[in-house]
Amino acid sequence: MNSKKPSVIKPWLKYYDKDAIAEELPKRTLFDYLFQNNKNHLNDIALKYFDNDISFGELFDNIRKTARAYLALGVKKGDIVTICSITTPEIVYSFYAMDLIGAVPNMIDPRTSVEGIREYIEEVGSKYICVLDVAYPKIRDAVIGTDVKKVVVASAADSLRPLQRAVYRLTNRDTNKYSQNCIKWEQFVEGGTGIKLKPVPYSPGHCAAIVHTGGTTGSPKGVMLSDDAFNSLAFMYGKAKIDFKRQQKFLNVMPPFIAYGFSCGIHMPLSLGVTSIIIPDLDPKKLASLILKYKPAHMSGVPLHYQVLTNDKRMKRADLSCLVNSGSGGDSINIGTEEEVNRFLMSHGSKYALAKGYGMTELCSSTCTCMGELNKPGSVGIPLIKNTISAFEPGTDKELDIGVKGEICITGPTMMLGYYGKPEETDNVLRRHSDGKVWVHTGDFGYIDEDGFVFIDTRIKRMIIRHDGFKIFPSHIENIISTHPAVETCSVVATPNKEQLRGYLPYVHIVLKKNTQKSQKQIKSEIITLCREKLPEYMQPAGYKFCESLSYTPVGKVDYRKLEAESV
Repeated sequence: MNSKKPSVIKPWLKYYDKDAIAEELPKRTLFDYLFQNNKNHLNDIALKYFDNDISFGELFDNIRKTARAYLALGVKKGDIVTICSITTPEIVYSFYAMDLIGAVPNMIDPRTSVEGIREYIEEVGSKYICVLDVAYPKIRDAVIGTDVKKVVVASAADSLRPLQRAVYRLTNRDTNKYSQNCIKWEQFVEGGTGIKLKPVPYSPGHCAAIVHTGGTTGSPKGVMLSDDAFNSLAFMYGKAKIDFKRQQKFLNVMPPFIAYGFSCGIHMPLSLGVTSIIIPDLDPKKLASLILKYKPAHMSGVPLHYQVLTNDKRMKRADLSCLVNSGSGGDSINIGTEEEVNRFLMSHGSKYALAKGYGMTELCSSTCTCMGELNKPGSVGIPLIKNTISAFEPGTDKELDIGVKGEICITGPTMMLGYYGKPEETDNVLRRHSDGKVWVHTGDFGYIDEDGFVFIDTRIKRMIIRHDGFKIFPSHIENIISTHPAVETCSVVATPNKEQLRGYLPYVHIVLKKNTQKSQKQIKSEIITLCREKLPEYMQPAGYKFCESLSYTPVGKVDYRKLEAESV
């Protein structure tokens, strides 16, 4: 069969308009791109925060007020301001205000330990912090001995309507004892009154934000993302075959301290004139009520969110015809679960199947996605219009033919500037190939098919290598076991081969459906038979463990390391 390399023919481009392919990417600051796209629609709703609608006009006014307040506080161009919070309007204002004055938000998870927060602060030399009041006790302890001068304290109540705000403060009393270097949000904003604001002009190398990730090597790193990265992502989604329309609603349940949360959940929809519904702290069990309340056209989440939604009794007779695009990223989804979610969506009136996507923090989150009818079971979609995705022989820059599995590498306009203060680790991920292009080495194993759809097998680090050298991809086993009618979900991890001096074997963690009538013993027997029929001998699992639920990280990804520790 005659096959050519995807970087030569880019088969996915057949799905895009020629004019869109040729169109130049925006060269603006984050704030300016957002403003230019919405300056003629100032009365349209930008943010929904509980029952408070914030128009684009109000959004821009509040961003400018916040920028003046940071200037009054002493923040200058180039300063790195640490933001420790879940999603509230004040955090959105702060993010864009930093861009207006040329400063950099350092986004961190408020669930991080005191020691971890201190390390993040000291790593970038932050002198200013913005924190949600409930996370203040950690900040108070973390800043001891650091160069932090001022701490701005926001509350989840600051942007609520007056009656809601009063009720919130009565039921959530702020008992914090604040240090002298703290300033509450209202007073902070008032301090910027009269301050002259001169927006810092666009610069191609400007770092718009630092977000943190374990990256491809496991150690915590600050990923520096540019204005171009965020804007290019929004631009490419605007050219995707997704039915985005101004003033549709986008339900954003992902937190702001991960690239997926801010780039796909806030900047992208806002740049397209779509209302972003921001949820401060999502309990997955509340997802059904949010969808029933807001009836969004778009949402983004992780597979766990859709699994919870599928099993929620409140959704039994729900009409989901409002959902145009149900985006799923951040983690893999097995074939069985994907099929079940799709049956659920279709039976409840949704026009399209689950829109799986793929990306990484180092690429400002999403790099490819399914789009409406452009969807294949097991795939993560086609590359966004300005991205090139290809498979390479692991450890080399030898590009492989279509259909041949290798390390997935990506080049495009959303790649990071680098890891903050870690040039060696940056060079390990951003590599210049013999074609002259810089490629991001993802550490994921997969391939691109003849239609341009991307398929991810597994993390190379998750690949299980037996004592005899045979390589096992967990996804192959998960896709087989997940088709058993009693299996809700499953995850395969490595366990040491106790009969050999080296090597590992696959071990399966299984969550059963609630209404299962058969015993675990009978189901296990059936799964063993299924694996023997569908998988080669060397892939047969060494053990099975039934559990109430899988272990997940705080952002909803399967915690493989914890499952490995439980594989006994």
